[in-house]
Formats: sequence, structure tokens, C-alpha cells
Amino acid sequence: MSLTLFAKNIIRLFKFDLKYHHKTIRKYAGFELMLDNLKYEIFDEMKDIKLPKVLSQIDSVREIIKTKKSVARFGDGEFNLILGNAIGFQEFDPKLQARLIEVLTTKDDSMLLGISNRFGRLDDVDANVRAYWRNFFGKYRQEIYKYLDFNRTYIDTCMTAHAIEIEDHTTPEAQKDIKAYYDEVRKIWDKQDITIIKGAGTETFKHDIYDNAKSVTYIYGPKEHAFREYDRILEEAKKLPKDRLIIAILGPTAKVLAYDLNKLGYRVLDIGHMAKAYEWLQTRDNIVAGQFFAA
Repeated sequence: MSLTLFAKNIIRLFKFDLKYHHKTIRKYAGFELMLDNLKYEIFDEMKDIKLPKVLSQIDSVREIIKTKKSVARFGDGEFNLILGNAIGFQEFDPKLQARLIEVLTTKDDSMLLGISNRFGRLDDVDANVRAYWRNFFGKYRQEIYKYLDFNRTYIDTCMTAHAIEIEDHTTPEAQKDIKAYYDEVRKIWDKQDITIIKGAGTETFKHDIYDNAKSVTYIYGPKEHAFREYDRILEEAKKLPKDRLIIAILGPTAKVLAYDLNKLGYRVLDIGHMAKAYEWLQTRDNIVAGQFFAA
């Protein structure tokens, strides 16, 4: 090194506070040690993490077939109402809130309860769905946990929208899974007499998921705010013979209806979205989960 270059380097060094930079270097070395320790802290913290037990979607379907029990499913809409919030098609009603809490916290195991299998891993859904559930549980997880029984095994509420929330339902693998899944679903009511309780004026579908039932009749409620007419709907349902399978598609009201009718000896399946998901997966090349649930 030439004397001139050596002199320039010495001058450059004097421009820096070497004592300060030494402290900085030591600080970042400390960060490395802290990061190394962090994995142990996370591991220890995970011992206190609770996740509810929820069956997979296909196992949820098989459980319904095997047990022949009634079903009431709770999703974000029901949790919002329980927490005091209105949702798009159902106004907040303190009586409905109380009834939803009653159903969700029942110890009666004569019916299956569903919650969304979104409390933990989210690698089976697309990025928008992941973002939604992360935000939702970031806000409400601890409040919702107060109502859950961590000794109970729930079915997956999202079983009725199978494949709607995945990245791409058009791949050959996804198409094969979808066909196998809904072939299994249709066994639930195969060759049975069913009555569908649904909102008046709601859509009819070209691809009818119930076309393998022995017979289908209907009872109609309001398309929105169905709980306003709950007593009337319940009384109409109570006129049905108890050997008919009842399928309730009335949003949050369906949970209460399934619970009350189950106590009277009826079998009721709260499976809103099932017929719509079947139709969408048959007719739409590009599915946006947000559009599906908003429609």
C-alpha cells in the first residue's frame, strides 16, 4: 500500500466514532444471541397454546353419515352475533344471541356441533382467505374460546363450502377430490324423504345436489332476518313426520331450529352453502371465495 493511500485510510477512519461502532457491533451480536434464544421461548410458549379439536371436512361428512345425528354449525357470522355484532342478512337480536350461546355451549351430545377449522393452520386455503381468518381470530380468538369445549370434537363448519376457498379448484387433482367429496356428501340423504327449510326467493340451481333424495318438499322463511319469523317456522316444521330428514338453510336461525327440533325427535341438518357450493364448483371457472359468501 502506498504512503498516500495509507494516509487517506487513516483520515477516513478518524471521521467515524470507533467507540460508537464498537458498541453497535456488540449490540448486533447480542441480537444474534437473542434470536437464538427466541426459538426456546416460542417452544415454551406453545405449551400454553390451545386449539379446539375439529375433524377434517371429509371426516365431518363421514361422521354425519355414521352417527345419523342432527347438525348445527357455527361460522364467523354466528360468532359475530354472539359477540354482539349484526351481520349482513341477520340483524342483531339479544334473544338470538342468547339462543346461539345456548346451542354452542350445550353438553348434549345427541347432535353434532360444527366450528370452522381455521383456528390453526391455514395452508389449505388461498391468500385472501388466510388474511381474513388471521384478522378475525386476531380480534376475537380469546372471546370465542370462552364458549368452546376443548374436550369436545367438532365437525368442520366449512365442510359445506368444500373447495371454494382453495387456490385453484380446476386442476385435475382438485376436480377428482371434488367429485369424490360430493359423491360422499350425497349419501347423507340418498333415497330419503327430505324437507328443505330455506329463504323464500333464494336461488335455484341447475346442478341439484338433492336429486338423489326420494322426495323433496319445502318450508319457506324470510331471505333476511329469518329469526323474526322463528316461531312460525318452528310450528310449521313440527307438523312434519319425524321420519323426514330436515335440511335447514336459514343462516344463524338454522342453528336454533336444528337444536329445538332435535330435542323433539327430528333429525335436522344445518348445512347452508352446500347446494350453492356444489353449483358454483360445477359452473364457475374462476371462483372468488369472498364473492361466494357475499352472494
